[in-house]
Amino acid sequence: MFKKVWLMMTVMTIVFVLAACGGKDDKKEQGQSSDKNVINVGVTYAPSNINPLQPVGLVSTYVSNLLFLPLVDLDSDLKYQPMLADSIETKDNKTFTINLNKEAKWTNGKDITADDVVFTMELMANPTVASNYAYMFAIVEGLDDAGFLPKGKESIKGVKKVDDKTVEVTTKNPTTLTIFEDTVGRYLLTLPKSELEKIDVAEINKSDFMKNPTVTSGPFKLSKIDTDHYVEMVPNKDYFKGASKLEQLNFKVLQGNQIAAQLKSGEIDMNIPSAGVVPVSDFETVKGLDTLTTNYGQPLATQFMYINEDVVSDEKTRQAISYAMNRQQIVDSLLKGAGEVTDGFFTSMSPYLDENIKPVAYDAAKAKSLVEESKWDKTKKLKLAVLSGDATLEKAANIMAENLRAAGIETQIQMTDLSTLLDDIVKKDYDLAVLTVSITPVNPLPDIAYFIGEGNPNGYDNKRVNEILAALSTEVDEAKIEKLYSELQEITQQEVPMPSIYATKALGAVNKRVQGATPSDFGMFINVNEWTVK
Repeated sequence: MFKKVWLMMTVMTIVFVLAACGGKDDKKEQGQSSDKNVINVGVTYAPSNINPLQPVGLVSTYVSNLLFLPLVDLDSDLKYQPMLADSIETKDNKTFTINLNKEAKWTNGKDITADDVVFTMELMANPTVASNYAYMFAIVEGLDDAGFLPKGKESIKGVKKVDDKTVEVTTKNPTTLTIFEDTVGRYLLTLPKSELEKIDVAEINKSDFMKNPTVTSGPFKLSKIDTDHYVEMVPNKDYFKGASKLEQLNFKVLQGNQIAAQLKSGEIDMNIPSAGVVPVSDFETVKGLDTLTTNYGQPLATQFMYINEDVVSDEKTRQAISYAMNRQQIVDSLLKGAGEVTDGFFTSMSPYLDENIKPVAYDAAKAKSLVEESKWDKTKKLKLAVLSGDATLEKAANIMAENLRAAGIETQIQMTDLSTLLDDIVKKDYDLAVLTVSITPVNPLPDIAYFIGEGNPNGYDNKRVNEILAALSTEVDEAKIEKLYSELQEITQQEVPMPSIYATKALGAVNKRVQGATPSDFGMFINVNEWTVK
């Protein structure tokens, strides 16, 4: 179950891509953005659960973060900015000191304190709560590899209150400040202890507070919510970073094919690139509107091919698969350039991409030669499982199937629903499978270790790769970390355990009447309290 949860969290971006093809209709009319001091944000996935302990998908996470601040947040330059914490410091890369903002208060006027932080961490680590993000806390001393407290324990050994505004967290092994910020710093959304401590832990997730929180810390407070259609928020007038001058900030749930039309009409002011997905077919329309400023998001959602090595055991056959795929054709013809060719775990936005290792170029002749060398049984037909509902991915799969057939590898495409596909991958009940994965750019190790480390769903086993992954888990020297990731890229390109195909770039747009906002998948709402309209 833990393996499936981990995989589910890394593929959540795919939900937003699919939502662009068929989300829910917006039945509830919100006020027109253009005639009052309101900003409407278009999203293509419903905020089905705003519980900070168990947010489901990006939109739920964005809403949760606006209500309950993380300690730090990642900006569009992949740098961490202070939010609830003024700073996080370490002298030995093992003990991390969290210094809370001394002015930070709850909306009921009470100070946000270290007691709230420790209380929330204990909730996150409680197996009864079963937080989606518990695994991000597995680095903390006293928690197991899934980020939970051992049976019978109620407090976390590695977490200590120093004073009302200071918390110390000790990790199991030395780790970098960046990794600590990307786990505890980013995923701990502190909750008010005074409001929740009297609720039985088993009832926390379904409590009224988690559905409609009345005491929050962020720049906006929840006003109304219909989880299928919209979230309406009003400014927190006592926000310690400065109150917003807006009357409202709304999220409107739309079908993907409605985004362009409502950007044009002014019914929405902006989208979030990967959570308010503009279909590729509407890119030119949106970019041509003189009322908007547009930009492409970071290449986040990457299409990976899982290869079951119990079925495709020869390295040369896997190399043939990689050479056979015409990645550039897919990017040019299906994505209209709104993407990039990849063949490994890193896109161009990753600080660990070794630019000296170029993606494998399409080479049909070499692919065919490698199939011959590997003595592949050409009468064998591999099942190529592809997630149903994504028209672009289905077209890409057809191109890949034709490419492989030309090289001498026969495949049969099977369109599969997400739950079934995840189950089959975890159980290794597949031949080939294509799935969209979003790997955290600044701390890719947990995801990469899952995909190619011990017990991975491909059946891949390389002693040196396991040594590299183990070394990365305790290395704190950035130069050495980069060197290890470069070696990892060399090995995986040669052995092809899990080739990627392309990464997509979503389109962001914002009405020019909105001042201070830039659509981005990272850090878009860090300065939301400063947004204004003219």
